[in-house]
Amino acid sequence: MSAELRDEAPDSKASQALFGEYLALVRERLGAGFVPTERIFASHDAFGAPGAAWVVAYEHGRPVGCGGLRPLEPGVAEIKRMFVTAGARGRGLGRQLLRELERRAEAGGSRRVRLLTTEVLAEAIALYEAEGYEVLEHVGRPGEPVKIWLEKQIYS
Repeated sequence: MSAELRDEAPDSKASQALFGEYLALVRERLGAGFVPTERIFASHDAFGAPGAAWVVAYEHGRPVGCGGLRPLEPGVAEIKRMFVTAGARGRGLGRQLLRELERRAEAGGSRRVRLLTTEVLAEAIALYEAEGYEVLEHVGRPGEPVKIWLEKQIYS
């Protein structure tokens, strides 16, 4: 089943609810000491810039996923805050959302897409790798969860 993808403001009610659920999942897996930062998640303003996008996935009128895209540098875009609710996982919605963000990045002139995730989000890493993303860099201090930069070339 495919979801209806809508352009929405990242501070809309649906977007905020999805982002809150995403942060709760990350906190659960990283521990109570996790502090979300703009560097990790970007500000709402990042998704209103030229070449940026914020998309919410709806299923039967309910918001079930979201993701943002922002330009990083000429020819390179970054996917941020991509998330699908627990009850909607396993049906290809994450893949649909990811491909839409990649399509928009390519339409905006990007040749590569990057994203930052963490080792504790194993399901996300599996999706990204299955979709052709390659690890660029592992970042982290001993005893802390590792952050992983991935990248994919999106031009044909």
